Amino acid sequence: MRTALPKNRRQGTRVRGRGTGVQLNVRLLLVAALAVVCLTAASAQSPESATTPVPAPDPGYGLYYHDSQAAPAFANRWGYHDGWSEGRHDRNHGDTFTPEEKEHYQEPPEHGGHPGMTRNQYAKQYRSAYAHGYLHGSRI
Repeated sequence: MRTALPKNRRQGTRVRGRGTGVQLNVRLLLVAALAVVCLTAASAQSPESATTPVPAPDPGYGLYYHDSQAAPAFANRWGYHDGWSEGRHDRNHGDTFTPEEKEHYQEPPEHGGHPGMTRNQYAKQYRSAYAHGYLHGSRI
């Protein structure tokens, strides 16, 4: 024998009880908090890390190279960046080296992918850009 359900419990009807409004407000609050966290994290990233794994051009980069953030020259960007950083460091500490004496020049590090070029091509472009960056960074 089937027992009769009260009108508010029959199939197809919903009871809006006291807790559902509170649950809805909590869910909306959680979704809003998650959105704020995601937007904050996205805006905290620098433009270089948002789409490509290359650093922003360092001072003087445009004197030698004319690529863009949308289509960066990976080896040039990384080589110049590493050379400029190490040149500035050496200048600030009173060290006098040539770019060829530095470890990064001798063995270019892997900074992720270098699409469309072999390791040797990457190393050659990296070393050239490293030398420009190092000389520029050590003199500014």
